[in-house]
Amino acid sequence: MAASCFTHPIDLIKVHLQTSKTRTGALQATRRIVQEMGIFGLYNGLTAALLRQGTYTMTRFAVYDIAKDYMRHADGSHLTGGEIALATLLSGAAGGIVGNPAEILNVRMQNDQSLPLFMRRNYKSAVHGLVAMVRDEGLGSLAIGLAPSLIRATLATASQFVSYDAFKEWLLNAGYPDSVSVHFAASFAAGLVATTVCSPADVIKSRTMAALRSQQSSVGDVHIRPPSLWQTCSLICRTEGLRAFFKGWVPSYVRLCPQLVITFIIYERLRKSYFAHYSKVHVNI
Repeated sequence: MAASCFTHPIDLIKVHLQTSKTRTGALQATRRIVQEMGIFGLYNGLTAALLRQGTYTMTRFAVYDIAKDYMRHADGSHLTGGEIALATLLSGAAGGIVGNPAEILNVRMQNDQSLPLFMRRNYKSAVHGLVAMVRDEGLGSLAIGLAPSLIRATLATASQFVSYDAFKEWLLNAGYPDSVSVHFAASFAAGLVATTVCSPADVIKSRTMAALRSQQSSVGDVHIRPPSLWQTCSLICRTEGLRAFFKGWVPSYVRLCPQLVITFIIYERLRKSYFAHYSKVHVNI
């Protein structure tokens, strides 16, 4: 959550680029946001981003560690590739399901200012957005875009956690001490892998969630229906080409890299403190 406060403006620009159907640069998008909303416009949807981190990210980390501990071998040998894949699959799916409502709010609140005035949802906060979604669209709205969200969450967990563990183990085996510098380097490399792997699913997720309107919204007599996952993919391919699946790659990496560095460093510190405390309690018992 602390990392989100620093990286939120970059995440907002990324969503604007991903939902745009024209070729727009990051600087151009930033300039337009600041001109229309002021500097604080770059923090639109911050409450939703914090809610997302508090649900999606924490669930992923917790389930991933629990799954690895449950499958840990009695002889101390490393987990197999299949066991690690299962841990990432479970943690990604759990995070995707738990964090999906906050993910929808995050995308909608960030993308709102790029819409015409009559189409804006005008959520005042994450809580107001949740209430408005359930009131106007029903409980089913909390599962909007769940399929691409689950795909992205699984890919993100696998690419971030597995690559981080792999780079960290490689550095430790190379003789480097288990320190902040190793955690920093492993996080930096994991960010590069994760950004590339997740970009297509991230674009599809953003398009799907941003395109949906409440059941009460319409333009004239024509009701706007949510596009399916296949419709979104085929439309992007047909009208914008395959390169569109990597829209916002640069701001995605600029956002994800420091976020992963901060997150994994804090995570390593908390994990070491927890295990140190747990060991002392276990010995006293």
